Amino acid sequence: MNVGGIEHMTSWAARKYGRLVLASGLSTFLMVNLTLHAGAGLQYYCSHECLEDLLEGPLPSLDRDAIFHIQKYWVDPPASRGAYKPPFPLEKPPWGTMGNWGEAYKFINTYFKNYQRPGTFLEIGAQDGEFMSLTLFVEQELGFRGLLVEPNPVDYTALRDNRRASASINACATPRGGHRKDTLWLRHIPDNLPPLLRRMQAGNNRLYEYVSSEDRDLGQTVEVQCFNAGALAVAGLGTTRIDLLVISTHGGEMDILDSIPLSVHFRVVVVVVPLATTEEWDQLKRMAARRGLTQVFDKYNIHILLPSNEVKIV
Repeated sequence: MNVGGIEHMTSWAARKYGRLVLASGLSTFLMVNLTLHAGAGLQYYCSHECLEDLLEGPLPSLDRDAIFHIQKYWVDPPASRGAYKPPFPLEKPPWGTMGNWGEAYKFINTYFKNYQRPGTFLEIGAQDGEFMSLTLFVEQELGFRGLLVEPNPVDYTALRDNRRASASINACATPRGGHRKDTLWLRHIPDNLPPLLRRMQAGNNRLYEYVSSEDRDLGQTVEVQCFNAGALAVAGLGTTRIDLLVISTHGGEMDILDSIPLSVHFRVVVVVVPLATTEEWDQLKRMAARRGLTQVFDKYNIHILLPSNEVKIV
């Protein structure tokens, strides 16, 4: 596409959508992204083919213009502290006895109680912002500042209604480098399930590529915008040093973690994923070592990584 064609498309997009991002490092006429965020659930996308025509290659994960775009058009602000009113004690949520969730929740809370200042967190796969959220206590009781990431538009509406004291974004974390549009699979939920099981099933959504072929007819798909998790952290929290990262996406957790540039640092990483093979265990160990972390908690499908210099090997 020549410069005249790009200028024409830029002019058309400005008239039609009103918002666009320019990549000043490439050209004053080179349009990076036509993604528009005008409130929860309302997005317009420039197709992959469109971006390929406009750009010589994909945007880097920590591209400055992409981060600015996410920050300006996608990140929704937190509710005021005290707005969230849980109907249960934060130390003992009603799902605390399910699997090893309660044990992991207590481990995380105890670790960060020693902090002398409020920290930061990034929770990928936040669902409604309440059910089985491993960041509830650190946000509400320890004053942590966070970003909640949830691509499901229905769950995201519930998340905003719950009024967490953290910023949030209705998008997904890409399991690859860069940023892209993707397909989210939403499971159909039977009406006759008990409330707790229904909540579990309602959160059992994932990117389509991680859905087994035999399960694909058990749900529906929606298009979602995905950004690299590193860019999400910088856009939503304004820093490359995050105290707590939680990834629980029912598929792609390892790929999401692996795609985050090493220049984005995490003190504690929690990955909620079943590891079925020796190769998967070895992969997690390698990724932990690259970040100077060591696995200290491995219970069922929850794995917690801490700084290696804090771990005493016996």
